[in-house]
Amino acid sequence: MASNSEYFELDDFKKETKKCFQKMIKIKNNRFLVVDEEGLKFKERNKEQCKADDCRFNIQVYRNNDIDRPRGSAVILSVTSPCKQTYMVCCEKNGDQKAVSAKPLEQPLPDQIGSSKHEAVFFMELIPGTSQYRFNSSLWCSWYLSFEDGPEAALMKLVLRKVHKDVDENCSMDLLTC
Repeated sequence: MASNSEYFELDDFKKETKKCFQKMIKIKNNRFLVVDEEGLKFKERNKEQCKADDCRFNIQVYRNNDIDRPRGSAVILSVTSPCKQTYMVCCEKNGDQKAVSAKPLEQPLPDQIGSSKHEAVFFMELIPGTSQYRFNSSLWCSWYLSFEDGPEAALMKLVLRKVHKDVDENCSMDLLTC
């Protein structure tokens, strides 16, 4: 019979120390995910503007011990703002609404997460037949990072969206080398 510690080991995440890479996250119309004082949004960027830290996301890979449901690579996304604050992309609940936010990172990313669900862990899935990815929340199954129009025409915001079996093009994102 397995001990309690073996059970806990089956449904946790462990940081892959040699699997962290930096990418820019791009959607349609040359818009890149950026962080600023107001949060996460997609903005049009030219090549020079893409060199800024606010759109260079660190994608830290975690080993997922849940072999029953392979759902892509478990990752945590983090980014540094113009004021040099580092943020994690996190899921949160505002009343009945599920949302995504940039949560200030007060300490290094955890080496181990003792749960199969975490506010900052997403499953990075390659969309079959494309070079694009989508990010499925580990906290809420079938909820994906997505984008929608913001208050200004030139602005699109990062949101969390429930997606069923079909691929939603508003969840498709390119990962570009910095």
